[in-house]
Amino acid sequence: MALEGNLKDFSLADMFRLLGAGRKTGTLYLERPDAQGKVCFKKGRVFFASSNWHRESLGRRLVKAGVISEKQLRQALGLQKIQKKEKADRRLGQILVDEGYLDAKVLETFIQDQINDTLFDLFRWEEGQLRFEPDETCDEEDIGISVSVENIIMEASRRLELWSKIRERIPSMDTEFVMAAAPGDKSMEIHLKPKEWMLLCYMHGGRSVRELVELTGYDDFEVAKILYGMYAAGLIERVDASAAPSGSGS
Repeated sequence: MALEGNLKDFSLADMFRLLGAGRKTGTLYLERPDAQGKVCFKKGRVFFASSNWHRESLGRRLVKAGVISEKQLRQALGLQKIQKKEKADRRLGQILVDEGYLDAKVLETFIQDQINDTLFDLFRWEEGQLRFEPDETCDEEDIGISVSVENIIMEASRRLELWSKIRERIPSMDTEFVMAAAPGDKSMEIHLKPKEWMLLCYMHGGRSVRELVELTGYDDFEVAKILYGMYAAGLIERVDASAAPSGSGS
């Protein structure tokens, strides 16, 4: 029997605690008019999550992050199709590790980060419907790595606190930034990472947060977090200071 609720009456954290404490196995669906998400549980732990921001397959995400190459992904997918009967239950992640393309610890950390990224998107929802289906196990997504409910809630709380601070400086997806004409003294101490350099290059002439999300393919939290740091360091300046706050992912 499905368990249903509404985010206005029953928070996502409460639902996670309930499923974790009951060591439930199944799929939790979230839906609102403009977005959908799902979270897969096994014995009260989360092993997969997807949302509007995070729908790509594991292989595509690993390539996009530069963890494996396009060629390695093709070879692993080929092995998955032709693997012998005694190895027929190997998931893509296990094949990548077995073939030496990826360290098991790196894969585990990557999966945990991806789950946390996706769930942070879902934890920001203020409204929507919840439905837990105990008979839907999404076995095809299970690669043997899972995250505890306690760690998920703790990480989501940490990010939500940071998100609240970011929103004080970046209240809207339409908030615009431009490279600072005269970077402040703090910028001399900054050593930019590749993603930060990419965003900074795109801001020549000014860009909104929404435009930077579309140009880079990063989610709104990642873009806003980078902008927040560069703004605090004096590398960029606000253009549209009158932007009004908007909802998550709007």
